[in-house]
Amino acid sequence: CRRLGVKSRAQAYGRGFFLLESSMLYDIPENESWTTNYLRYNVGEEMSTEHFQRGRAYTMINKYVTSGAHLAGKRLISAEEMTNTSYLFNTTLETYKVGCDQNAIVGTTHSIFHGFTYCPPETSFPGWIRYGEYYNERNNFWPYLKYLTKYRARVSSLLQHADMYADIAILPPVADMWTTMGMQNEPWPSAINVEYQTFLWEALCKCGNGTDYVSEPVIRDSKIVKGRLTYGNRSYSSLFLIEVESMEPTTLDKLIEFVSSGGRVFCIEKYPHKSLGWNNHTERDRLVTERIGKLKSYTDKFILLQKPSDNDFVAWYPAIQKKYNLTPSVFIADPDAYVMVSRYIRDDKSEIFFFVNSNLNKAHRTKITFPKEVTSGKYPWIWDLNTGERYRIELDKQGGFDLYLCSADSRMIIFDKEEKGPKWNPLPVTGKDGRALEGWDVEFRYSLEETVKNAHLYVLEDLKNTEWIDFSGTAVYRKKFSTENTKNVILNLGKVYGISDVKINGKDCGVTWYGDRIYDISDKLQSGENEIEVHVVTTMGNYMKTLKDNKIAQRYVNREGREQRIQSMGLAGPVTLYEL
Repeated sequence: CRRLGVKSRAQAYGRGFFLLESSMLYDIPENESWTTNYLRYNVGEEMSTEHFQRGRAYTMINKYVTSGAHLAGKRLISAEEMTNTSYLFNTTLETYKVGCDQNAIVGTTHSIFHGFTYCPPETSFPGWIRYGEYYNERNNFWPYLKYLTKYRARVSSLLQHADMYADIAILPPVADMWTTMGMQNEPWPSAINVEYQTFLWEALCKCGNGTDYVSEPVIRDSKIVKGRLTYGNRSYSSLFLIEVESMEPTTLDKLIEFVSSGGRVFCIEKYPHKSLGWNNHTERDRLVTERIGKLKSYTDKFILLQKPSDNDFVAWYPAIQKKYNLTPSVFIADPDAYVMVSRYIRDDKSEIFFFVNSNLNKAHRTKITFPKEVTSGKYPWIWDLNTGERYRIELDKQGGFDLYLCSADSRMIIFDKEEKGPKWNPLPVTGKDGRALEGWDVEFRYSLEETVKNAHLYVLEDLKNTEWIDFSGTAVYRKKFSTENTKNVILNLGKVYGISDVKINGKDCGVTWYGDRIYDISDKLQSGENEIEVHVVTTMGNYMKTLKDNKIAQRYVNREGREQRIQSMGLAGPVTLYEL
């Protein structure tokens, strides 16, 4: 490619490639993430400390790929994103967002959605499906897909023009794995020698620190600058070794230089105690032992840590962070297993902090505090990733801010030289004089057949618990209500399973497709009687389960051994009105 003047882009993994160093070579390294994990591994519903896949859309290799790119000074890091081979009829845009956000947190800056098989309109439903997603006009969410793609483009447009910050390096035990287990088939290794390895960088990320994976050649080729391990434009104050048993003596020479200059090395569970390779291994093992002895003399710089017995590194790390003064990019008062943050620095020294909450069901509120090196001479802004608008926020005297992330939420906070602008004034989740709206007329518009059915629901509930369990399409909920107050009135839909599109008195109030479904409806109200209309777009899987004679439908929703669970759908509420 270079000889021909063409840029290269490759997924440089599989079996036999070293993911980190191969990713340093291509012009555009590429990783991947899988929405398939949604139902198999409960993305957005759990964050397991027992298995590295459970709860994660990003794959095992993504941290290697993005770290290699960072070490090589690359900002454009692509991903085959949202691959979905099994659960494509049951995946919501909200779940896609969670997967996309997780991938962005690892360092992906260019999203390439996995393709789908195109087929002519006259083919019977669901059409030809070979491998990949179901992005076409037959999917209920098709008219709303633009909300996800615009959101993802805004995230990428910022992150592609900045460098992800990291001041802690992590050396995984790859050489030991190759020695004892052989090269694995990434990104889905059939086995891994230290199963908790990914939990470490995740915990550091959830507690405000930035990390890169490194390799022994990277360590050996680094320079020690002012007590920091420096490679290209990457600079690390600390290095974690994850149960590393084998190292080259020359790598340990670099670590001796590092700790003697003020750097710190943390060994989890064990110290390295043998060399790599077979030739002359007895002598080389002796050299390793000798150098480890020298490193142990730096008692406050070469430190052995015991991992948490339950693998809950998010609960374990804050004490380590505080004891050894591992200063984070942002102090997070209440770290959460689902909440992650990454920091980026632009060429003009402006700062970007990207927070995500991967929990599909729960919000998280915490106090965050930014260090003076971030806030000095700069002003904080929130960039609304749904609209592209910017809003000024105020920090307290300590540089703190109360961060609220609803379910599946994200927040982009930017520090730059711009001083004036509109203030951040988010809609509250509760208010005064609240009242519930009960008793709804519902029109069920079936998407795959020209059928409309009507019902009255005295109490809102998940449609999977009703006679409409097999519905697929748009459920239109209508209700009339009276009000004399038309100022500062907020509508909160409560829990919505699907995409919500709201009208008041026939006037559009907008679309919400994840998290809190809250609307300021003041300018749409009239004194006296009003009508609310809520369109909820559902998934398709429950309906497809009923198509017993449709082999393709059954393959994807009722395959033996991989039967899909019934999905939640509709407006579950409670729907409330309240005032600011």
